[in-house]
Amino acid sequence: MLPICLPAALALNDSSEPVEATTSISLPVDSVTIYPNGLMSVKRIGNLDVIEGQHKFVLDVPDAADKETVLLSVTNATIDRIVYQSNPVYTLNLSKTGIQKFVESYLMYNAGSWEPRYDLQLTNDSLNISANAIVQNKGGQDLKNIKLKLVAGLPSLIRLIPIESTMEPNLVAYARDLEAAPEAAPSPYISGAGNTGELETLYIFELDGRKDMEMDKKIGLPLFEDTVPIVRMYTWDAYNNLDGPVFEEIRANNTMMLPWPAGNALLYRNGEFVSSIYMPYTANGTNASIEVGSTPDLKVSKNLKNYNISEKILATKLADNQNHTVKETTENWTYQLKIESNLDRTSNLEVSDSRPKEAKILAISPEPSELTATDLKWKLLMEPRQKLDINYTYQVVNTERLDS
Repeated sequence: MLPICLPAALALNDSSEPVEATTSISLPVDSVTIYPNGLMSVKRIGNLDVIEGQHKFVLDVPDAADKETVLLSVTNATIDRIVYQSNPVYTLNLSKTGIQKFVESYLMYNAGSWEPRYDLQLTNDSLNISANAIVQNKGGQDLKNIKLKLVAGLPSLIRLIPIESTMEPNLVAYARDLEAAPEAAPSPYISGAGNTGELETLYIFELDGRKDMEMDKKIGLPLFEDTVPIVRMYTWDAYNNLDGPVFEEIRANNTMMLPWPAGNALLYRNGEFVSSIYMPYTANGTNASIEVGSTPDLKVSKNLKNYNISEKILATKLADNQNHTVKETTENWTYQLKIESNLDRTSNLEVSDSRPKEAKILAISPEPSELTATDLKWKLLMEPRQKLDINYTYQVVNTERLDS
């Protein structure tokens, strides 16, 4: 129970007429929710011993709070009137004498921040993901022994909201609903308001235990850790990089029941540091593509194996319906792409190449997985130490009018 002594709701003056009393209350902070755009939603909870009847309560609300977002609920009470001033004044009707639960909530803009930091440990067939939340309290006061919730979502749906701006009504309603919930779900908690597609892409992490957050200090807190399956992919752009290099990409499948928020990561392979990378936002059930960098695991080269050109002088009828003399030039290009695996395991390789839009394919082996007007792509499963050649020939025919 809060150590607050409430005055009597009614007092008697000299004429024995009842006079309404006003009580100022300051509830302790119970929980804080921080959004990626700097929004902080605060919930305060306390118990007060109140007698039956009408009461006025002045809420002690921080100056930085948006007073229009203040909500108050009290057990066994109904609200008669609210006066919005520097500190909101609530007139309540209490239907029962005794200890009542007071729950107050409000929003503060640019009052907090958080971001994930990842340590990624890469092995041959899995990836250990350890995520910490780097949290900062900018709300104007130290926070002691609070429940902490962190909201994550698609980066494209997170927009900065200046203090003087008005929040999008749906997001205000969502933050209010979150704080008004009677009980928090187990951690980690995934929630969507269900009204719009945008709100359904917001996810709430509730951290274990209670936390202390000093004003303006960054603290690191464990967020989650898991080992997930991966597929190693190698890619070679043969059109722009004739002799490589081949790039290695890790596609990690998020098998967890929560998303991986976007953030910076340190990548390690077998305990050794590899590089600093950016972890993309990855919803549960989808893959995160992590670029490891160039690799000597596969040796590649592209060579012009054969080229020939021939010319013909022809008489042909053109668009003006007249016979004209034209020169027809035919060029045949044959390329060979050589691939050699230096690995003792199978590997997946995607090879991409390009040809002129006017070219006609005459021969190609093996058949590409994708073939468009200009692009070719092969998806290959390379056996350990395998050597493989890709050969293709295309033809380009040009005509030039010789007579006037």
